[in-house]
Amino acid sequence: MNKQNGLAYDLSLFEPEPTQKPTHNKHSKPEENDSKVIRLDAGQSLKAQKRRRNPFVILSVSLLTLVVAAISSWIVYNNVVINELNDKILTANGTLANQDNLQAQYQLKIDRKLTTEIVQNYAETKLGMTKAKAAQKEFVSLTDGDQGEVLRDDSKESILTKIGRFFGF
Repeated sequence: MNKQNGLAYDLSLFEPEPTQKPTHNKHSKPEENDSKVIRLDAGQSLKAQKRRRNPFVILSVSLLTLVVAAISSWIVYNNVVINELNDKILTANGTLANQDNLQAQYQLKIDRKLTTEIVQNYAETKLGMTKAKAAQKEFVSLTDGDQGEVLRDDSKESILTKIGRFFGF
């Protein structure tokens, strides 16, 4: 039955009727059973309007809402944490850049204070060192090409090397 404005329509009346129909004249009054509208009293109307709630559907919708709210909260929380960590990284990068600049400035100051003359003077006075004289310098000529020669072999020979040498390889 379909209800609307306190009236209910009997839809079974719209189903195909049996082949025999009662005959009516145009001028004859229809019988009360031929009426397609059924009137309900007020108590039946309110009862028909109440919807029966299924506890399984209510529980399912509540759980689904809870899961969606939890996931949304988790996403928002993670975005906040990521933003805070990005701020910390930017701050640390700025601090690192400042420290690199300070290190470069201090290195320049050290380089200015330790000139070759100061180092030479310290070596001569405190350490007793002297500059090398021309007679102490020995030049090496490599006109024949760069060659190296092993004067002493400290490596141990393996068994395969000894066997190869035994057979003349």
